[in-house]
Amino acid sequence: MQKVSLTIYDRDLNELGVIDNYSSLRWRDKYFEAGEIELHINNSDNNRKLLVKDNIIVRSDLPEEENFGIIETWKFNDDGQKVSIVVYGSFGLSLLERRIIKTKINYSGDFIGGFRKLINTMRPFKKLDIVESEIKSNKVEYQCTYKNVYDFHKKLSKASNIGGKIVADLKNKRYKYVNFEGKDRTETQKINTRYEFSESESNIATSDYSYSSVSEINDVLVGGTGEGTERVLRTITKVNEETHDFDIKEVFVDAKSESKDDLTEDEYNAILDNLGTQKLADPTESYEFKVKNTADYRTKWNLGDIVNIKKESWGIDERKRIIEVEEVFERGKYEVLPTFGTPINEKFENEED
Repeated sequence: MQKVSLTIYDRDLNELGVIDNYSSLRWRDKYFEAGEIELHINNSDNNRKLLVKDNIIVRSDLPEEENFGIIETWKFNDDGQKVSIVVYGSFGLSLLERRIIKTKINYSGDFIGGFRKLINTMRPFKKLDIVESEIKSNKVEYQCTYKNVYDFHKKLSKASNIGGKIVADLKNKRYKYVNFEGKDRTETQKINTRYEFSESESNIATSDYSYSSVSEINDVLVGGTGEGTERVLRTITKVNEETHDFDIKEVFVDAKSESKDDLTEDEYNAILDNLGTQKLADPTESYEFKVKNTADYRTKWNLGDIVNIKKESWGIDERKRIIEVEEVFERGKYEVLPTFGTPINEKFENEED
């Protein structure tokens, strides 16, 4: 794949210029949260002018429904021979990190409606439109008060397995929030074209695997309103009579801030149960591959898809979701590195303040 050019826009989506003389570009897309960008480029008057706070970086090879980068940080590197600029940024969804919920949300409905309720309640971005979604999603009940919108969006995304992103409508100079969902490409279904990463398919160049049980939680006690023996307590557990003592990992969630107000007992209990369910956490596994067939990305598999992973020499045969994809353009080479499963140390937290 040839090096792609990058078009720079201001935050009102007015085109400012094009750069293609960079030495390195890392473009890391994520399913449950905003992706990241890292750009290394030579120091020049034009580059310093273009690569400033909140300017938008758009790849020339991607359609508009794909992500863009927002410049957040930059620095100068002087190695004694030349000066370079290093730019760091996040994808469009990170705009939600600039907002909090300043009122109280009591929501009951499906997850797609839950995403929209969250975004419609925050202080609006005047140029942000919410695109209707045909994704079918499960029911959820939640309360949200004084929370960061991006953090809560991430929790909804992980609980529903539905992604969200903000993309640029360059023609109309507006932004669009859209939900998306990966496809099942495993042998357990017959609708989508199957895809497998394996040694037998010869499509894995290098690979890393990590396992950790540190963040595992399988028994949650949720404490709601009330004091002492009058306090509302709910237990969410995966523990049964056959569970070994060593395998039981308990945690308490203080949910006093989840007020009952005019909710029925069943509605209030459902909110507490949802908090407990979200706190449950399996042992974390992380697979990262460098793929050989880079052209298959976005054509035969994509971010969010569930695929077969077979590493025969390690005794691994599993079905995993692709939760991150990093593209690297560097020294004339193009690499694609998908990550599967839940990354180590990315523990799901839902404590109430």
